[in-house]
Amino acid sequence: MTTRRPRASRPTECICVNCGEVVHGRANTRQRGPDTAWFAHCRPCADLIADQMQPLGLLPGGGVDVYQCRSCGSLRVCRTGWRTRCHICLDERSAGLSLAAGNRLLARLPDEPGLADQVRHFAGLADTDTIPTRAAAEFQAAIALGEELDRHRRDGWIDLAGDVHGLPWYGERQAPYSHGIWGLHLRCDSWQRLRDRTCAQCPPEPDDRTFAALRDTPYLLYLVRHRGLLKFGVGGASRVRQHLRAGAQLVEVVEGRHADVIEAEAVLKRQKRAAGESLRWWRTRRMPESFGAGTEVVRNGVRIRLGDYLRDGIDVTSRFTNAAGAGREEAPPS
Repeated sequence: MTTRRPRASRPTECICVNCGEVVHGRANTRQRGPDTAWFAHCRPCADLIADQMQPLGLLPGGGVDVYQCRSCGSLRVCRTGWRTRCHICLDERSAGLSLAAGNRLLARLPDEPGLADQVRHFAGLADTDTIPTRAAAEFQAAIALGEELDRHRRDGWIDLAGDVHGLPWYGERQAPYSHGIWGLHLRCDSWQRLRDRTCAQCPPEPDDRTFAALRDTPYLLYLVRHRGLLKFGVGGASRVRQHLRAGAQLVEVVEGRHADVIEAEAVLKRQKRAAGESLRWWRTRRMPESFGAGTEVVRNGVRIRLGDYLRDGIDVTSRFTNAAGAGREEAPPS
């Protein structure tokens, strides 16, 4: 006769990553809400952001999907049926650990006035306003997300979306596992997970590069216009020319340090939500293919001057004015 060993009990006490409260019980019970974006949440925090992310139904196979934050418009990949939340946006219950990255960033700002300007611009604050800890934490999360995606960014791929374990609370990746980085390859018009950063259906592309290696190398922040829409973005010269070949008109191109360009893009993405209107009709009928899903597209009335976002950058628009179809337009006044 054999005696069955009792099954080891699972721990039933943990900390809500968002507010820091101790919760008891298994996930999705009365006190503890469903685990969300890889971490435990108390019931009030889980309920607060239950409708934060909208599924877009873009990925093939049905196992995972791209979700879009209803507040800031940023994308995140998650397994279908699981719970996720925005990589960037915190909420009124966020406290303690979830604001620590913001406190670390605030400690740097007295010695880095340029970075302080970027954070204020990101948060929509005046030059004399005090930066809230939450705004600093969200800025740090946006930069961490931008760096993660840029490690996979390549010409010919658009709408990169990923899943960074640890955001928005830690300001950096906390574990290697995730739902991966996905993107749309324009050449074959297919969504794929960028495991080796090459297309599974097309010939190999040049060797990839890492964000660390590029941190101080030149990079481009660009603005182009097409039929009443403005598209901003980052990349190399070939990315700019890709838009021009698709029929877009050049507005402005500014060159700066790679790390600074990523920060500027994060600010622009954050401020895009001020447009507050859907671009779905324009996406299907008016936008060139190179504009992708329109996550970096705003209507022409939105005033953007890239020099305001990359103040140490160099205007290099003239490099592209002789490209086919490039006719430069004046940047709208600030």
